[in-house]
Order: sequence, then structure tokens, then C-alpha cells
Amino acid sequence: MKQKPKYFYRIFIPFVIVGTLAMMLFNGFAFLFTKESFEEKITLEKQENVVQTMNTLEQKLQALDYSFNSYIHDTPFKTYINQSLTAREFPAYRVIDKQLNYISSFGPSRTTVDLVSLKGNWIIDQHGLKKLTPAKRNEITSKYLSLPNPSTWLKDKEDGSSIKLVKQTPFYQSQRNGILIIDIPIKSLSSLIYTHSETSPMFIYSQDGTLLFQSNAGDQAESGIYKKTVDTLLNGHREQTGIFDVKSEDEKYKVAYSRSGYNGWIYVSKISSTEFSQAMKPTIISTVLMSVFMLVVMIIIAYVSSDYFSKPIRELQKYIIPKIPKDGMKDEFELIGNSVREVMEKNQSLETIVTSQHEQLKTLFMLHLFHGRMNEREISEELKDHQYTSEWGSLYVLAVQFDHLDKREYTRKDKDLLLFSVNQIVSEVIDAEKQLTPTVIDSKTQATIFICPDKNYGQHQLLINQYAESIQKTVKEIFNLSISIGVSRPFDQLTETSEALAQGIEALKYRLKIGKESIIFYESVSEIINNSEIKTYFPKMLENQLFDCIKLGEGEKAKETLHQLLADLFKHNQNPHELEVNIMRFLNDLMSLRQVMGMDTLVMEDHKTIYQAISEMKTSEEIELFVKNRMVYPMIDTVTERTDSQYKSISEKMIHIIQNEYDTDLSLDLLASRLHYNKNYLSSIFKKEFKQSFSEYLSLYRFEMAKKWLTETNMSVKEISEKLQYNNSQNFIRSFRKIEGTTPGKYRELQRENYLSIKG
Repeated sequence: MKQKPKYFYRIFIPFVIVGTLAMMLFNGFAFLFTKESFEEKITLEKQENVVQTMNTLEQKLQALDYSFNSYIHDTPFKTYINQSLTAREFPAYRVIDKQLNYISSFGPSRTTVDLVSLKGNWIIDQHGLKKLTPAKRNEITSKYLSLPNPSTWLKDKEDGSSIKLVKQTPFYQSQRNGILIIDIPIKSLSSLIYTHSETSPMFIYSQDGTLLFQSNAGDQAESGIYKKTVDTLLNGHREQTGIFDVKSEDEKYKVAYSRSGYNGWIYVSKISSTEFSQAMKPTIISTVLMSVFMLVVMIIIAYVSSDYFSKPIRELQKYIIPKIPKDGMKDEFELIGNSVREVMEKNQSLETIVTSQHEQLKTLFMLHLFHGRMNEREISEELKDHQYTSEWGSLYVLAVQFDHLDKREYTRKDKDLLLFSVNQIVSEVIDAEKQLTPTVIDSKTQATIFICPDKNYGQHQLLINQYAESIQKTVKEIFNLSISIGVSRPFDQLTETSEALAQGIEALKYRLKIGKESIIFYESVSEIINNSEIKTYFPKMLENQLFDCIKLGEGEKAKETLHQLLADLFKHNQNPHELEVNIMRFLNDLMSLRQVMGMDTLVMEDHKTIYQAISEMKTSEEIELFVKNRMVYPMIDTVTERTDSQYKSISEKMIHIIQNEYDTDLSLDLLASRLHYNKNYLSSIFKKEFKQSFSEYLSLYRFEMAKKWLTETNMSVKEISEKLQYNNSQNFIRSFRKIEGTTPGKYRELQRENYLSIKG
């Protein structure tokens, strides 16, 4: 094998040391945790075994006890226990024996019952019916009748091979005349008691500490050990069930116990350290084998890894220091390190350039998102590359637009700079974890994806509203400009971003209804915007009044009517689309009027049509200013200039007709027909020029002619009234008196007297 260079061992030896230490620590901790877990598991199993044994045994004993309790309280039993039984009462004996055998079957196997009648002086046992001898009667009386309780569990002290349940009858009388002795062989209990192993036998003790049962009866040493612990259980531990440690001179072990609530017996099982060791033996062997295996594998991996990691060093050594002789080599790592540092320094400038492009790549990613050019896989990769979060509850798109930018004050470059400034403000106002990179979409709109960690939509609206107000306030303070913000519906997939952007921009159209500096949630206006049934409202009467005012050059009245018409449009058209349709209708009517009046076509900036210009306007104020200043007011000024000369010409024609035809049946309808103008139009022109109506002027002119005729001619009053188109002379006289304060005749006399006085 070719000898390895020094740097190979510099990699290999640390690998081996670290791996060995890690393996030892891991296996050591694993063994300790496993040991503790095994001990806990074995202890719990023992405790469950003790409780299960107690429940199984007590179920049998209680069934036996309760069955005999029911039996001795029956009326037949109370009858024959006080009677003497002989061979002649054999049927009664058979019944009693059958009942006793049946009830004893509820207990453990080989359970026998002896029934003694002290009053009847007989005993029924497994051998049959017998008469009590005096010796037997004395034995039973001294042994069982002297027990303090009417029902008592005890162990036969003579041979210790059985447990007895003694019941004295009757229960509730001081004079007892019968005894029921239930005998349960201890060996029959073994089938009801489960022992996990010979190392942990099961013991049962009575309330006074007498050992009732031992699963390994041949091991007397164990009996002595448990006798010592029973005192502790009886005197110190009052819990129903539990585990405690026992320390003896020879060893330490654990004891699992359970106390019976039925007869006070204590069920005990010893858990020795030997049992723990036996349980842990496979684990210890497997741990040692695993440690050896891991050590071998680790050494192999360390060798292969060291060789693999040293391979690039060898390659670098070939390229970086190929001409340096071995004698002159100071240290391979040092030489390689110096060479790498030089390369890193040269590449540092390149890294700076790449870093500066990172934000531009983020912006490009966002533009692709907003224009719907990416699928889920591409989006996932970009999120990971740009270190964006990929977990959220809900997403929103916030679309920002300026309410109005005067094109005369701002150039295209200025508008772009303002929009990018707003983009920067948005990125600073909204917390970094609640946004993806804010982006300028086009020359009108800036958009941001807002991130919410949950789906509490009501709380989202409050939070978004706070951020939106803060953005509006900041833009107002810095640039003194108003912006509106449209908020999309919530969505959870970034593939829906383009649709959400469209919703935000669509929501901004509702500014036409609520005005500038608005925060509009698409969710709240979507029903109105998406209503396919358009019920348009158009104030045609106000439009006619406006057009009449424009034609007459009545500027103030036209401005007032225009304001009322636009307010009516904005008020009654709830849907922005309906409003846009009616505004376009109004503009179309204005353009038609402009053409009728012979005015030049309105020229817009950037070669746009008037309809394109209106559709790009954001607020009702902007539209109203445009209609007033660019369309209606110029039309009024043009009409005013034209009518100044036109009115004068028309009014002169009317005066000429009046002065030449005053003595005919002259009327405004007649003049309108002859001059080819509307009667109302002529009336308004005449009133504007002479500050009085046509009829007032005609009447006054006729009176002037009447006064002239009264003064200069000899025409009668009747002739004058007829010439001036009065129906009768009395009407003329009344009108003359009303104007001059005197009758025509007196006026003639007065004028002639004045004439003669002047002449004389």
C-alpha cells in the first residue's frame, strides 16, 4: 500500500478520535436510558401482575362469600339449621348437600363446605350427614365460635394446607346456632395466580401478617425476607397499591404490592436485581456488538472520507505548487491556503457585483409573479433561492396608485422616480416578515404581496388598514401627494398573484365613487363591480339645461348646472362601470355639441383620445376639473365671443321690425318665424341686450308713438287705439292712464297748452 501523506493522517486521526468519543457517549447514554426504561417497564409489569392477581383471586373469593351470604339468609336455611336431621330426613339432606356443592363451585377448585348445626347437633361435610359428638362439638365451639367476627378468613394452623372462610349464623344475633366452614386448598390458588418468573415469587399476607400463600413454597429463605417487609407494609405504607425499595443486609431489591379492599390481604411480589440483570443481558450484548460494529464502520468511513477529502488537496497541490521541490516544501496547507486567499481576494469584487444584482433578481421574480409567468415548481425554487418564507396563512396584493399627478408639473421621469420612491416607502413601512419584495408594475401602479400567518380575515383587514394609512401618511408628508390603495381578496397560492393584482387595480376604480386617498378592499366592493346587470342613470334634463346655457353663453349658470349634473352622475351610478359608461355618454354629447357649434376638435397630449384620457383618471375631482376646464368652459368662452356680435345683429333686426311694424299684429312668434330662431332664444337675446322683455319694449314703443300722435295729430283716441292693435279704446285708455297717470284726452290738452304757451 502506498504510504499516505501527512495531511491524510491529519484528517484521519481526528475523524477516528471524534467518532470513537461520539460512539462511546452515544452508546453509554443509550445504555443508561435503556436500563432505566427496562427497570421502569419491569417494575410496572410486576405491579400490574400483582393487581391482576389480586383482582382474579378476589373475584372468586367474593363470588363464594356473597353466594354463601345469600344462602344463609334464605328462609329454608333458617328453618333446617335449627332442626335435627336424621336418616329419615334424607331428602332434606340431599337438598342441602346439593346446594352446598353448587355454591362451592363458585370458588377455586376443590373447595369444600362443612355445615354445622349446634342446635340440631349435626354436621354435613364431604363424607355425609353426621351427629356431633361431644368432643367434636367442643372442638368446633372453641375453634370457630370464639372468632370475633361472624365472617372470618383464616389459615389452618395445623397443616397450613388450606384457607378457611368461617361464617357464624345467624349474623345479627348474639346467640349463634350454626357454623358454615368453607375450606379452600392453597394449591388451588396456584392456578389463579400468575408469576412472571421464579426469581419474583408472589406472596399473600393476611391483615395480621400471617403468610397465606407463597408461589415457591420450598424457598424458606424468601419467606423470611418477606416477613420483614410485611411489617413495613402493614405499619408504614397505607396506599392501596405501590412500589418501594427494600434494603437488606445482603441485597437491595424492589417490592410491588397491592392491598385488598375486600378482606385486607396484602399481595406482594419481589423484584430482584437478578431479574433486572437477566432482562438487560440481551441489551448489553447487543450494545457491545453494536459498539464494535460501529467502531469498525467508523474507522472504514474515516479512512474513505479522509482519502476522499485529501484528494482535492492533492489536486490543488498539483496545480498550485507543481514546481516546488519536496525539500523546499514548508507546509502543504499553508501554501494552498495562501493561494486560495489570493483567489478569494480576486473574486471578492465579483461577489460584490453578484450581491448587488440580487435585489434586481428579486424584482424580476416578483414581476414574473404579477404577470402570471411562473408555475408552482418555479415559484418554489425562487422562494428558496431568495430565502423567502414558504409558510403563510393568507396572502394579499396591495396595489398603490397616485390619485392625481399634474402632467404640466411632472415629467415622465419625475413620475417614475416618484413611483419608485413610493415603492421604497412601502418596503420600509411594512415589516420584512409580512411582505415579499415590493415592485413597480408599470408607470401607474406599485404592488406588494402582503403575508399573514393565519386565516383570521377580520384581523387582517385591521392590520392592512393600519399599514396602508401609514404609507399614505408618509407619502403625504414627504411629497405632499395623495395615493390610494386597492387590496385584493385573500389567497394562499402564489400562482394566483396575477389575478389578485387585477383585483387590487379593479378595486381602485371605485375611487370614482369615494374620492381620493382611499383604501379599498376588493372584497367589500366586488359585488358592485362584478354586477353584470348595469342599470344606468343619466340626467338628460340637466344635460339639456347645460347645453342651452352653453349656447346662450350663460357662463355662471352653465357652471352651476355642470356641477349639479356631475354630482348627480356620481351619486346615482353605484357601479364604476355604470359611471364610466354615463361619463362617456356625456362626453360624447359634449363632443357632438362642439361639432354642431363649429368648434375645433379637442387635442390631447401623447396623441390620446379624450376617452382614453378620461378612462385613465382616478378620481371624480380629476374628471370634473377636466370636463370643466378643457371642455365646457372653453365652449362657453367661445359662445360668449360669438354671441356678443351675433346678439347685437339679431336685436337690431328685432328693433327694426318693431319700429317699422309696431302698428301691426306683431308678436315674438312672428319674429321667430321671420328670423328663423327659436322664440325662447330670441326672448333671451332681447332681454340680455335691452334688460327688458320683448313685449315690454313693444308696449312702451307703442305708447311713445301714441303720445306723439296725441301731440302732433288730430287723430281720435279710438283711431289711435285701433292703430296700435288694441281691441277697444277703453283698454287703451286704462293702459295709458296706468303708465302716464292721466287719460289720453287730458294728455293731448296738456301738451297743446304747453305748446301754445311756448309759442306765445
